[in-house]
Amino acid sequence: MSVVSSIETPKTNLNKITFDDGKVLYLIGTAHVSGDSVKFVEECITEFAPDTVAVELDKNRMDALKDRKKFEETDIFDIFKKKKVLFFTVQLMMSSYQKKIAEKTGSAPGSEFKKAIEMAEEKELKLVNADRDISVTLKRTLNSMTFAEKAKFITGMLFGDDKDVDEKAIEELKKGDMLMQLIGEMQDHFPSIKRTILDERDRYLAANIAQNLGETTVAVVGAAHVPGILRRLQEEKPAEDNLEDINFVPKGSKITKLIPWIIPLIIIGMFIYGFFNGNAPDTLEAAVWWILINGTLSAVGCALAFGHPLTILAGFVAAPITSLNPTIGAGIVTGLVQLYLVRPKVLDLQNISQDTTKLKGWWKNKISRALLVSLFSSIGSAIGTFAALPFLMKLLM
Repeated sequence: MSVVSSIETPKTNLNKITFDDGKVLYLIGTAHVSGDSVKFVEECITEFAPDTVAVELDKNRMDALKDRKKFEETDIFDIFKKKKVLFFTVQLMMSSYQKKIAEKTGSAPGSEFKKAIEMAEEKELKLVNADRDISVTLKRTLNSMTFAEKAKFITGMLFGDDKDVDEKAIEELKKGDMLMQLIGEMQDHFPSIKRTILDERDRYLAANIAQNLGETTVAVVGAAHVPGILRRLQEEKPAEDNLEDINFVPKGSKITKLIPWIIPLIIIGMFIYGFFNGNAPDTLEAAVWWILINGTLSAVGCALAFGHPLTILAGFVAAPITSLNPTIGAGIVTGLVQLYLVRPKVLDLQNISQDTTKLKGWWKNKISRALLVSLFSSIGSAIGTFAALPFLMKLLM
């Protein structure tokens, strides 16, 4: 096991860590949007002649950075069928934010990582994908929130700020983390965000770098991760950390899994009780209110996303039914119907990141509009389920 014997800071964004077995790690903290970082990474790899290069990327993000076609080959229908709408929307927001930064600075976020990868492959060096899979990070973040928090989170990112990225945001990004900067002030309302996006990844990066040290290693990470990595290298034993507890998506407790079934069963039970209790008029009235409230709010969600008229109708019809069936949500139905009625073109997929850099672009692009239709109708249906409960409670009186 390599133990830190000394840490030097030759430059403000460079730390030289020497281990007791003679191995040396050069930890570079980069500004994601600075052209100077790209040049600095190139100079360090050339000067230090490492046998190992580590980057703050998982394999999927590295592949996407190297080959844009992988994103363009996304199966859009699969996103809705496999209930990945929220996850894909957050990823899309990240991509759109990166484009805003690139347009403002002339340097695309991640350019320094791309340079490190290119030099490692050119020199045939060992290349380490040191970061956790982005899908695990995002899913752990989203799973830590309640439905209400998820709705607040997604609407906050979508509607929070439609103006161009200003100089202050750029300066913050130079010393911060891309994901944390995207979320911005919302992290104060969701403490779990910092834990899953920054703290857990600090630990993950430190462990992966420590476990893959060469005789001389250059590690390129965002500046925000440097303090956490250094602390873990000094105070903990990252080389022995198996990361099992932070490298999976929690499946939830048995009670959490039962809740989506318990609520529909309670509602159905209320209807059955009202009917067999000889309260048919009240049962019929409650059923009408259930359909109207649930269906209307889901339809309103579709309308807010500028869904096709038939999609709005589908939302009204589907919501009262899907609310009683945990295996399928109103958003899946409305999203698929919208895609069928308003068919996206290849150009929509190619332009989606650019279109969604502006708020109105989310409605302009046929794919992102379908995502909004799905999200908003789901939120409307969920609100409708609880808004209609007082009318159902009358059946028990």
